[in-house]
Amino acid sequence: MTINACPENLFAVHCRCGTNGPGKESETSAVEAWNTRDQHLLWNPFRFSVRFPKNRTSIGFRGNIESLDIASILQLLSSKSKTGVLQLSQEKIKSVICLKEGNIVAASDNTGQIKLGRILYANGMISEEKLQHALEAAKKSDKRLGEVLVSMKYIDKETLKDVIYHQVQKTVMELLFWKEGDFEYRDCVVEFDQDSVREINTMALLMESSRQMDEKNSKLAC
Repeated sequence: MTINACPENLFAVHCRCGTNGPGKESETSAVEAWNTRDQHLLWNPFRFSVRFPKNRTSIGFRGNIESLDIASILQLLSSKSKTGVLQLSQEKIKSVICLKEGNIVAASDNTGQIKLGRILYANGMISEEKLQHALEAAKKSDKRLGEVLVSMKYIDKETLKDVIYHQVQKTVMELLFWKEGDFEYRDCVVEFDQDSVREINTMALLMESSRQMDEKNSKLAC
């Protein structure tokens, strides 16, 4: 691993595998950013890998949601079949949408509202005893909770896939209601277990969101 100077007087960690970390103002901050690079996905029940290709440390585009809403951003990224990470912020709330060839494969936030174990327990899919057992095993093995739950046969892979799919869908739908905040998009390499994650068609989700908004507005007008 080396630290290379990159455009705009920034520094970035360069790994022997060919990946670059994000560009930072100093060598120290570049190393810190590299060590926390997987935190782009704040909720990651499976091991998503988000890597920035060589010589691609710059931001694709950024802006304010008031001038370009999230639906328009996702429509653009979908139409271009983009693969990367869309980061959204609104005061202390940080959210992330991860796309693979224009489709949504992950979404997360830092509010703690979408913890996998909590979802499974609340829906009666797992007992508290089994959940605690799995959480302890995940902590000791440094594995994601989703992987541990499946390996222990507490839930099957299809059930977990469905839970993740619907929760990601719900998270994105809620983000579409944001009226203010900032966004930042970056191309990157996204790798994940395709047997465990179901991609969400971005355009279909946007159409469903629009239908729900129209339905809500009609009820308010009555």
